Amino acid sequence: MSNIKERNETVTIICHQCHTKTEIKANTSDLNDWCNGKLIQDACPYLNATERELLISQMCGNCFDEMYGFCSDDHLTSPESLVH
Repeated sequence: MSNIKERNETVTIICHQCHTKTEIKANTSDLNDWCNGKLIQDACPYLNATERELLISQMCGNCFDEMYGFCSDDHLTSPESLVH
């Protein structure tokens, strides 16, 4: 018996920054679990981080990286590292 669920629903998301249209396939019951409070990484573990972020924030990976790319771990060793 397989635990792999069918990705039977296509969700179309338009990035609110660049307006790029992306389609993500997921399982309907998993999406419902997420909408009912389950953490998205637990509800849809087969989605990658970019797909999950797109569902959460309606921001594509490129726009997310442009906006938050400076937040890598090596730059956040202390609050002072953010002040120029």
